[in-house]
Amino acid sequence: MNYQPSLVPQPLPANLVDSVLASLHANLAPVNVGALADYIPELAKANPAHFGIVIATTDGAVYAVGDSDIPFTIQSISKAFVFGQALDDHGRDHVLRKVGVEPSGEAFNSIVFDTRANRPFNPMVNAGAIATSGLVKGADPATRLARVQAMFQRYVGHPVELDEAVFRSEKLTGHRNRAIAHLELNFGMLAEPIEEHLDLYFQQCSLLVTARDLACMAATLANGGINPFTGQAALKPEHVKHVIAVMNSCGMYDYSGEWSYRVGLPAKSGVGGGIIAVLPGAMGIGVFSPPLDERGNSVRGIKVCETLSEQFGLNMFDATRGYASAIRRQYDAGSTASKRTRSEPQRGLLEQVGRRAVVLELRGVLGFAAVEQISRRIAACAAAVSHLILDLLRADQVEPQAAHLLGQLLAAQEAAGRRMRLVVLPGSACQRQLAAALPVTNLLPDLDQALEWAEDALLAAMDAAKPPELERDLTEMDLLQKMPADALAELAASVQRREYPAGTLVLRQGEQASEMFFLARGRVSVRLPLAGGQSRRLATLEPGVAFGEMALLDGAPRSADVLADTDIVAYALSLQRLEALSEGTRAVKSGLLAAIGRQLSQRLRRANQEINAQGG
Repeated sequence: MNYQPSLVPQPLPANLVDSVLASLHANLAPVNVGALADYIPELAKANPAHFGIVIATTDGAVYAVGDSDIPFTIQSISKAFVFGQALDDHGRDHVLRKVGVEPSGEAFNSIVFDTRANRPFNPMVNAGAIATSGLVKGADPATRLARVQAMFQRYVGHPVELDEAVFRSEKLTGHRNRAIAHLELNFGMLAEPIEEHLDLYFQQCSLLVTARDLACMAATLANGGINPFTGQAALKPEHVKHVIAVMNSCGMYDYSGEWSYRVGLPAKSGVGGGIIAVLPGAMGIGVFSPPLDERGNSVRGIKVCETLSEQFGLNMFDATRGYASAIRRQYDAGSTASKRTRSEPQRGLLEQVGRRAVVLELRGVLGFAAVEQISRRIAACAAAVSHLILDLLRADQVEPQAAHLLGQLLAAQEAAGRRMRLVVLPGSACQRQLAAALPVTNLLPDLDQALEWAEDALLAAMDAAKPPELERDLTEMDLLQKMPADALAELAASVQRREYPAGTLVLRQGEQASEMFFLARGRVSVRLPLAGGQSRRLATLEPGVAFGEMALLDGAPRSADVLADTDIVAYALSLQRLEALSEGTRAVKSGLLAAIGRQLSQRLRRANQEINAQGG
């Protein structure tokens, strides 16, 4: 069986994980390898074309493709969960005296025992599972079956029915299992009533489930025994690790070692065609496909898990990963602005439409589980969003598979009319990983630049971001809107009109303040010089905004540079001239001081709002 599927790009649905599963299903559906289980006559009636894949996450998301809701009998997958029930009923030490936890290296129905400890090797082979079923408490057979069904209901969230036809078929043909039980009775591994224990074992294997149910069961184990969809406890937390550990070492029978090496996910298979796999702390996988390999494992099911693990880095033995939420926080451009200081009309517009630009701040190692979270969060808000920013400045690593998926996610969002940028530190490992999978034009070096990109795009959509065609006069300056007409006229007679070409250093850090400016045309940036000739942008100013005005308050040396980003026109007002004006009327100076105070108050309130929006 050398078929190696690859994830051929498919048309992208709204959610990225749906696309991944659709591609995987399409690639594996044509595989015509394996045989139906025929030693139980009813199982030989299964449709070999049935094929379903489901992923369920620990925070309650479900992704399904194919025959995900076709019922089939759970068969040996039940062994892991009945083992958990026995642990709940008796505790670990008592169960260990009856059933071991060592891999047997034998087929699932082998008649072998651990003769040194006088017990079956583990609860995942038939011998151990029959002994485990014998440990389920109950006053009579009906009560014991009802308790097993109730246990499964806690895992799947709905009643679980018994397939009577399969049960009768198993009971009529289960001679090997009956022989195992009598040998266990002979050696004192199992007590009477033997037939009652066997009936319960055959019944637990004949319960009906779907691939969706299996994924939910696996997600419940991944979630510490709490069903992520109902919130109900299915298994005591202290026993979850015991069930998962035995699944990992014994769940795939004599393929368990290679499975652990190749896939690295605790798993359990059943001859009904089902496989479950658990990624602790993150998700559960359920697959249904009846054709089996020579070991009794679903052929397509094996390939699904191998492909997902290999191509999306799901191996739990990868010591670099963590499964805390990849999304540290979410906010929008309506609550957090770039350092570009805009005019009052533009700020008003951004307050209206800023929520259409969403920022997701990410952290940790970004793998398949992280991209699933990101994709789902985007899908939840997509209808109201036109621009997306993924902030990876706190991300430690982007796995190659995740970088590929982020490229697919970006393509899907662009196709849907949403624009997306990723913020990543230049020269970092994350930047190198992403540059190999995404267009470099979608990678920005800092969050401020990304916010400015989103703001510009939002304003452009409202036809509000075009550079002003005409030079603004003093009546259009933000600081002067509330100044009386006579004082404004006096001020207009006292300013000097100046022009500076792009690249001019208009104000220099450390020089003594002697004048302030009103920007009439063009754009300037306030920048803080750093070591090595670099600088950090503190703000970018638009026409209608003043700069250098803080000199009115303290007369201290300039604290930053002001650089002309474009050719600019500005009105300069010297502090000497302002003092001369105030000797005749205090309206100019007092009006400016009041306006600066209002501006500082507004900036402080906005800073507080941004801190609150970003979670501190």
